[in-house]
Formats: sequence, structure tokens, C-alpha cells
Amino acid sequence: LDGQRKEAVEQLKEVRYIFKQAHWLQERFPDAELCDVEGLVKLVDIEELEANDWTLTPGRYVGVAPEIEDEDFDFEETLRNIHIELKGLNEEAVVLAAQIQKNFEELGV
Repeated sequence: LDGQRKEAVEQLKEVRYIFKQAHWLQERFPDAELCDVEGLVKLVDIEELEANDWTLTPGRYVGVAPEIEDEDFDFEETLRNIHIELKGLNEEAVVLAAQIQKNFEELGV
């Protein structure tokens, strides 16, 4: 049962990640076409590259994205989620450490 719970949690995390990535892309490229997005991407032509001595350093063209405050960001919820994930990782670390110790003992180390 615990294994099924962990598997379900991992699947939910994966779905959430994919959803967030899709939302991020749709927000920046609503017409599904490449366009200039400050701090992310800029379309440049050969003349502009030549004018910059063929330098391909992204910062020269892309710039820095303006800082946007996320109104929907819930610090407490995020902190709770991080704490839950950390607790799970710590539990997993204890199990792995015990297995490693057992392996060393079997090897006579």
C-alpha cells in the first residue's frame, strides 16, 4: 500500500510538472509561434549578428526579463510541499543507508 502511495505521488508530481511547463509555454507563446520574449528568446537576422561581430552570447540579444511578482504564489503551501518531500527523502535515505550498511557487513568491511 505504501509503495502504491509513493507511485501515485510521483505520478501526480510528473503530471503537475508537465502541466506547469505547458502553461508556461502557452503563456509566453500564445500563438504557438516563436517570437521575442525579453529575457528568454529573441529572433535576430544575419545583419544584426554581423554588426555584433558574430557574437552569439545570448545576453547580448535576449536581455534580462523583468521581474514579475507571482500573485498566486502561496509561500506556506510551497514550504509545506517542500517539507513533505524532504521528509520522504529523509525516510528513503534511512532505508538506503541501512541497505548500504548491510551490504558492507556482508562484504566483511
